Amino acid sequence: MSIHKNVVVAVFLFSVLLVGGAYIYHIIEGWKYLDSLYFVVMTATTVGYGDFVPKTDAGKIFTMFFSFLGVVFAFYLISISGRALFAEHLGKKVSEIKRDVREDVKEDVERDVKRDVRREVVKSEKKKKR
Repeated sequence: MSIHKNVVVAVFLFSVLLVGGAYIYHIIEGWKYLDSLYFVVMTATTVGYGDFVPKTDAGKIFTMFFSFLGVVFAFYLISISGRALFAEHLGKKVSEIKRDVREDVKEDVERDVKRDVRREVVKSEKKKKR
C-alpha cells in the first residue's frame, strides 16, 4: 500500500474513531453532538482543557479506553502524515540531485570530448609537419 493510501486510511479511521466516540458520549453522557465531538478531539489530541468531563461511571470507563485508543490513532496519523511529507520531499530532492548529476556528467563528457578532439588535432598537425 502506498504512503498516500496509508494517510487516507489513517484519516478515515481517525475520523470514524472521533465520530464514534462523539456518538457514544452523546448517548452515555447526554451531551450535544458538538460538545461530544469537542471532548473526543480534546482527549485524542491530549489537549484536555477540562471544561467537559464525564460524570457517569460508564462515561469514565469509556474515557479510560477511548483516551488510549484516541491518542494512539492521533499519533499514528501524525506519524504517517509526516512520513508521507518526508517521502515526497525526499523524492523531489533525489530527482533534483539526479538532474544535477546528469548535467554535470554531460558537461564532463563534453569537456573530455573537446579535449580529446584537440589532442587529435594537435597530433595530426604534428604528423603533417614531419
